[in-house]
Amino acid sequence: MSEPLVSVKMITYNHRPYISQAIEGVVQQKTEFSFELVIGEDCSTDGTREIVFEYQKRYPDLIRVITSEQNVGMKQNGRRTAEACRGKYLAFCEGDDFWHDPEKLQKQIDFLEKNPDCGLVFSDFDVFHTQSKKLIKNFLKYKKRAIPRNPRISDIVTGDTGILTCTVVVRRDLYERVKNEDPFLHLSDHFLMGDTQMWAEIATLADLHFIPESLARYNLLDESVSRSKDRIKRTRFAVSNAELLIYLCNKYNLPPHIRKIHELNWATYSLRLAFYSRSASLAEKV
Repeated sequence: MSEPLVSVKMITYNHRPYISQAIEGVVQQKTEFSFELVIGEDCSTDGTREIVFEYQKRYPDLIRVITSEQNVGMKQNGRRTAEACRGKYLAFCEGDDFWHDPEKLQKQIDFLEKNPDCGLVFSDFDVFHTQSKKLIKNFLKYKKRAIPRNPRISDIVTGDTGILTCTVVVRRDLYERVKNEDPFLHLSDHFLMGDTQMWAEIATLADLHFIPESLARYNLLDESVSRSKDRIKRTRFAVSNAELLIYLCNKYNLPPHIRKIHELNWATYSLRLAFYSRSASLAEKV
């Protein structure tokens, strides 16, 4: 397989209803450059694994599969898949999302190639509610979100950017640099969130660019890492997210009013978690 300009990182676990569409959205990309699709398949039990290997047989010059004999978990699966990517640029599409624009990669790479000061390009997106089948096109526009012209870390920490992973393309050298300079933030399992900290730190090193059109679709599931019917799991994620944002506030000395918002969120969700889990020690800590 020749050296690709772009590597598409796709991690998947039990995504049988969505994985074919996710892969098709990548292989249908019309580009003037070479790219590869690197799929991290984490020992799915619902048939996803078989679908992935079938696609790999159909597109042996395009698709590589990273797997193992045992499930390693989302974080480790993501790390090993990223390490297998070889392109100058790194794009993301998890196994339950979908690129609906066949020129997505070309549009984003064109901008990055012409603008060496830009480290990350993202776009608007559609949201599909898998249970109700409701589709919201151009979600950020629908929400009337005013995306900063050149988002900085403070914009990301305050949630003003709307960066969604399946819309992102980054320079891989920046991605690797950020990841290796703070292993606790990016390589440990301390934080449940895996991407926000990456975009935030890249914003301290390079410009970010927003394309105001939908290039991808986010499938909103009832159950995922960030969304759950289990109130303990849901609240634990909110606590971890607040801890992550406080860490970034402290590391980059962001304004106190931003940090205080996340400290209040941490206290609120932690107290709720203490109640749900009957944890007197956590209540004492709050």
